Amino acid sequence: MNSAVLLSVRGLRVVHRSTGLLARTEQTAVDGVGFDIARGETLALVGESGCGKTTTARAILRLIDADAGTVRYDGKDLLALRGEALRRHRRQMQIVFQDPFTSLNPRHSVGAIVAEGLIVHDIARGAEAEARVARLLEEVGLSVADASRYPHELSGGQRQRVAIARALAVDPEFLVLDEAVSALDVTTQAQVLALLARIRAARSLTCLFIAHNLAVVQQIATSVAVMYEGRIIEQAPAAALFAAPQHPYTRALLDAVPVSDPRDRHVRIPLAGDPVTGRARARGCAFFPRCPHPLKNADCTTAVPPLGEVAAHAFAACIKVHTNLETT
Repeated sequence: MNSAVLLSVRGLRVVHRSTGLLARTEQTAVDGVGFDIARGETLALVGESGCGKTTTARAILRLIDADAGTVRYDGKDLLALRGEALRRHRRQMQIVFQDPFTSLNPRHSVGAIVAEGLIVHDIARGAEAEARVARLLEEVGLSVADASRYPHELSGGQRQRVAIARALAVDPEFLVLDEAVSALDVTTQAQVLALLARIRAARSLTCLFIAHNLAVVQQIATSVAVMYEGRIIEQAPAAALFAAPQHPYTRALLDAVPVSDPRDRHVRIPLAGDPVTGRARARGCAFFPRCPHPLKNADCTTAVPPLGEVAAHAFAACIKVHTNLETT
């Protein structure tokens, strides 16, 4: 594996299973996902709710089991780790969840919440732990006095800063940010994004940033992978993707971002309907029922488009895009 790559995911598959009174059902939440994240990079995984972004992250972190695929972290097979080896490895990979209110224990003080990882991983205790907690709170823009407060006494932005401090306490190399700013108002979002950018640079963190808002992604990501119904349908460096999106779904997501300039009159691609799941998804392109530019022949309904290269380091899973490339 390339030494510059910290995390490498290949063919990741996760199936949700449930048993009812009459039948057992299965739903493929993640279907053959693969990507690399280089050291120091922030890869944004974007898409509508329910497309499999969070499930992908949880499978990578071993919070849920994957049904197939490989996840290699610094060359090590994460899916093969068990017991103490897995526990030790968790220190290197941390997550900040979407809702800071439900992810923080309401019975514990801020100081106890941030210190928990230090104690669990036997990094520091007592006065040393208190000193580390004080430094972490200051790093995320809180004060030492906040250590004695409880989550319900804090604002949403302050709670998310506590969650970030908790994740940073064990000095991870890799940080998953799962919709970490989506529950915040616009002003607080900007403040937390600026904080994350500073921390990422200061600590040389590698990040997986999960979001549905491309306006937020544009501020922090170095590369972007777009998910639709369990599959990655476009991936490219952030600048290239925002300048020239290839997949019609990506273009529709960008068109959904509000613009500040009323003179922006470019033709916007409509995105009607909802994602199609179940059996219909297995036949051809999952985006076909909502696509504004389907092919006239049957390819879109019968063939699952591969994620093929459309430009340098840019990939898209769209039969029409590849057909246009072949004819130019």
